Amino acid sequence: MALLKSAVPNQNISVNPKRKKSLQKQNIWVLYVFLIPAVVLTLIFAYLPMFSNYIAFLDYDFNKGWFGFGSEFVGFDNFAKFLNDDKFYELMGRTLLYSVTMMVTTFPAPLILALLLNELRGRLFKKFVQTTSYIPHFVSWVTVAGLFYMFLTVDATGIVNNLRQLIDPSAERISFMQDASNFLPVLVISEVWKETGWGTILYLAALSGIDPQQYEAAQVDGANRFQRLLYITLPGLIPTMCILLIFQLSGLFATNFDQVFNMQNKMIRLDTDTIGVYTYYQGLVSGQYSYSAAVGLFQGVISFILIMLTNYTTKRLSNVGII
Repeated sequence: MALLKSAVPNQNISVNPKRKKSLQKQNIWVLYVFLIPAVVLTLIFAYLPMFSNYIAFLDYDFNKGWFGFGSEFVGFDNFAKFLNDDKFYELMGRTLLYSVTMMVTTFPAPLILALLLNELRGRLFKKFVQTTSYIPHFVSWVTVAGLFYMFLTVDATGIVNNLRQLIDPSAERISFMQDASNFLPVLVISEVWKETGWGTILYLAALSGIDPQQYEAAQVDGANRFQRLLYITLPGLIPTMCILLIFQLSGLFATNFDQVFNMQNKMIRLDTDTIGVYTYYQGLVSGQYSYSAAVGLFQGVISFILIMLTNYTTKRLSNVGII
């Protein structure tokens, strides 16, 4: 009996806590090294520019110094100037209209595509669809705008007008990009085409974290595919949906500057300006640095309030938040 006991390996081998702690320290420093570039870039491009917001409270004069310490302090005059501007309500309304429309149309798109991809059984076809849907994300908005102008032009290269005349030979060629009423649909279509595939990454990652045994148990109990989707898949995606919703709602007054700026042209710019584009023209083009800084800070404060309110609401309703 003693020989049998000695032959059986000891399953309760204890590790010295000090030794275990030292091994953890040796391995974890590598992770911090990988974090250094991200932290440095965030500090340079996200936090350091925040200090320049103080010029929103000055009558900034570039000739009096780069940091504007010699400029006159005017308090909230620049903010009052924006609030009393004739374009204030127009800009706020248009920015809100664009943002709400984009959110309603683009927020469900990655979720729907992820659910469809999750139902595919052909592995090669699934990878092909994933890859082709991701590629547009890496195309710059300058290139996307050029493609849309080429497709929607009245010239012979205008594919949309060519298709319209193919269906109805008597149809007149329309210059879509020179009509402000077409600007919002173009924004929505371009955003869905460019970013839907990339947005599915988080949803597919969340889907891979759902226990397959839940699907097997539900199938044994007689649940059909729709019921499995409704009672297993969607509840498993709620945390991811809440986080993405928080970030999207925080940008209600911050439309994609690159997209709007590149899609605009001189004929429709005044009718399609958003707060972000208006800030660019007032600051870099017109040289009103203090005024544009005040407009940008005003927009940032509203975005911060929205993200905090959305985070508070989602935590109360679903116990999911970012803070």
